[in-house]
Amino acid sequence: MPKKQALTVVELKALLLARFSMEESKRVKLQARLQQELGKEVQEEGPEVIAIKNRFADWISDVLARRLKRNRRTTPLLSFRDFVRFAPSMISEIEGDKLDAESRKMFERFMKVIFSRISEMVHAVVPSRENPYEEYWRWATTVLDLAAERGSLPTELLALESMTDEITRRMFTKKQFVTLSKEATNKFVDVDMFKKVILQPMLDMATEGDEKYRRELEQELEAELMPQLRETIEKFKVVINSWLDEEVERIYAAM
Repeated sequence: MPKKQALTVVELKALLLARFSMEESKRVKLQARLQQELGKEVQEEGPEVIAIKNRFADWISDVLARRLKRNRRTTPLLSFRDFVRFAPSMISEIEGDKLDAESRKMFERFMKVIFSRISEMVHAVVPSRENPYEEYWRWATTVLDLAAERGSLPTELLALESMTDEITRRMFTKKQFVTLSKEATNKFVDVDMFKKVILQPMLDMATEGDEKYRRELEQELEAELMPQLRETIEKFKVVINSWLDEEVERIYAAM
């Protein structure tokens, strides 16, 4: 079984893709619970959105795998510069020549939203003050050790909740996991984060560089939308904290 630096880029990428797949599965379940909390019918994402997210996961896994293999720790694992560099070719690959200039611009803004979410997720699993490279290598080594013990393929292991729970237990104490989870919740379930990741791109698309119209629309949204949004986010926090409590109970029940 290969260990740490002996892992190839292809092997690292496969591990990261399996990890993203498991995390996406959890995200979908949590999103369904949040929709139910708002009294809405659970809506599944369309095939086009899923295809885009899968392409993003493949691309980001490739970028992370190559950087982990090079192990130049002064280079960010993932940054917005990566999106700027690769977005044009990705859009062409996904949509081909079907988009006119205006539609292409809107599609790129939509992709920025998805990239921002995934990028934040990549860094959210790293405890503050820890080196991302070291943490991702520690995770990969933990996966390989457990796979060797169980006689399983690492990617198969990452598809099993019981095994990912064991990986979590080996990497973090209960207190560390709770702290990391709450830090991520406070960061993502936040009005300012929503404005940055969702609202600002929507304003960009709606106003097309018209600063006066943008200011007017921002003021209108602040007065009409934000009070309700803040109330909704507080409801979300209650649901997410309850879900996290269940996660902690399941993962650390045997300890």
